[in-house]
Amino acid sequence: MAEEYRIAWTIYTVATLVLLLAGWWFTRTWSWAWLRRLLLITFAAVLLMPARPMAPDAVAVPVLPLFVYQMLFEEEGAAPEVTANLVFAAGGALTLMALWGLAVLYLGYRREKRQRFQEDPYFDEQ
Repeated sequence: MAEEYRIAWTIYTVATLVLLLAGWWFTRTWSWAWLRRLLLITFAAVLLMPARPMAPDAVAVPVLPLFVYQMLFEEEGAAPEVTANLVFAAGGALTLMALWGLAVLYLGYRREKRQRFQEDPYFDEQ
C-alpha cells in the first residue's frame, strides 16, 4: 500500500473512532446499554471494514463510503461485491452482539440462581 493511502487510512480511522466516541458520549445515559452497543458496533463494522478489492493490485477502501459513492455516482449502482461486503460486515456485527447478549443473559441467570441457592440452603436446583 502506498504511503498516501496509509496516511489516508490513518486519518479516516481516527476520524471514525472520534465519531464513534462522540456517539458513545451522547448515548452513555441511555438505560438500554445493549442498544447503544449494538448501534456503535454496527456502525464501527460498516465504517471501518475494508471492501475486498476487485483487482489484485487495488487499494482497499472502507465499505460504506464505497457503497454510497457507487450508489450515487455509478450508472449501474453499487457493485454486488461491495453490497455483499456491506451486508456481511453489518450482519457480522449484529451476530456478534446477539451472541454477546445471549452470553450476558445466561451469566445473569446463573448468577441469580447461585445467589438464591446461597441464600436458601433448601433450594432445590432443578
